[in-house]
Parts: sequence; C-alpha cells; structure tokens
Amino acid sequence: MIWPSFFSRNPAPEADPALPLIDPIGEALAQTALQVDDPRRVLAVLRDLAMRAEPVTLFPADGGAPQCGRLVQVVEPGERVVVHVRGPQLPANGAALVVAAPEGLRLQFHADLTWQQQAGDLLSARAPLPASLLQLQRRRFTRQETPLGPALRAVFQAKGKRRVLTVDDLSLGGVGLRGPLAEHRDLAAGLRLERVRLELGSVVLMDLRLDICSRRAYKSFLAGEQLHFGCEFVDLGEASQQTVQKLLARMDQGTGAFQDTAL
Repeated sequence: MIWPSFFSRNPAPEADPALPLIDPIGEALAQTALQVDDPRRVLAVLRDLAMRAEPVTLFPADGGAPQCGRLVQVVEPGERVVVHVRGPQLPANGAALVVAAPEGLRLQFHADLTWQQQAGDLLSARAPLPASLLQLQRRRFTRQETPLGPALRAVFQAKGKRRVLTVDDLSLGGVGLRGPLAEHRDLAAGLRLERVRLELGSVVLMDLRLDICSRRAYKSFLAGEQLHFGCEFVDLGEASQQTVQKLLARMDQGTGAFQDTAL
C-alpha cells in the first residue's frame, strides 16, 4: 500500500480548539516507519487508542479542511471505529487519513468515514477497521527494563524544584523515568532537563542532558497516580556512552550490572 505523506488542506475553523492538529507522517519518516498489517495487532492498537479517547486528526482525501476529534470506540462485533468531532455541520462522507500521536509517536491509517449528527454540535464518524496501520517505531535503540532491587533514580532541578524520579528502563538512546503525578505534573514533553545525575546502583553518570519526548499518566495499585516520561539523551559523551553500553550488556546477560563497580 502507498501511504501519502501529506494532504493539502485549508484552515480548520470547525476544529475543536482544545485538541491538537496532528500532521501526517512525512516521506522522510515513512522510510523508517513500520507498517502493521496483522489484524490482531491492528485491533489491539485501535482498542488502546479508544480506551484513552486518543485525540486524532482526520484529513479528507479530497483536500478539505481537517477535523480534530477523539477516537472513542471500537465496535465489536461489526469491526468499526468511532470518532467524535465537534463542529457546526456534518462533513461529507468519504475517505480520510486518520492520524494519532499516542505518547508523541505518530500512527495513521486510511478510513472510509460515514458521518452522523449527535446531540448539539457533536458529530460522529464511523468507519470499518483498517486493514493496516503505519506506525513510527518507538525507539531507535533497544530498551532494557531495569531490574528490581537496587536504587535506580534520576536527580535534577527543573522549574525551581529538586526532582527525584525512578529509572524504569534504559537504552543507548535514552531513559524512562517514573514519579508521582502530584509532584511532577508540571513536567511536559518538549522540556529539556539539564545537569541530570543518573544513579544506577553503584554507577553514577553526572551532568547529563535529557529531552522529555513523551509523557504518560497511569495508576499504580501500590503507588497511586504516576507519570512516566520517555527521555532522550542529548549529546551523550563518549565515556558515558561506553558506560551505558556496558550496563546494557550486563543487564542483557542478567549478571547484576548495577552492583558491579568495575565497568
């Protein structure tokens, strides 16, 4: 299947101003994107979007104005997706490109939309489940989940406060951090963290820079409401890169990487 990289479009006065306009995956990114055509995987991805009422942008194939809404339901049986949009009038039925950006990582699929008027200005678009999705790969580097036991944390100053977050995972490209929502709700994707101290058991990496690339809220049975931040290393020095590589090798082998100081 050929995936168009861009749909010509006009300004979208009908779009919900509270929702973002999400651009389609461009040609340059499409070369490294993953086409998902396993029906079970497609269904699982769409279910996940619907559970969170994920924001989406609909780009009509005829070049009309895009619509910003939410993917709210996967109907089974019947195998249909349902998107809700707010607007003054029903758009024309027809083909569209549906684009989402869960956790900041875009995916898109083609849909043949049928529109219906709901209560007030609420509009509903239904479409058969797509046969495939185009999805940006989540990481350039393999992620390793950190083992339980040792104290693994990141310490830094941000927005005038000292922050301490738990390290959930590590890769050559970055690190996943976790902390209470109540303490870190002011940290958002796009923020650069300076002078981060990464404490991985007995191994300490100093003065790192991290970009927050994604933020996800979830509820833990034991810890309550939490935030997970996907962070990318910025200009990681050669010595630090070598240390991270050795840590990942030890983790992969299950040899207690965080307890060994002889790296």
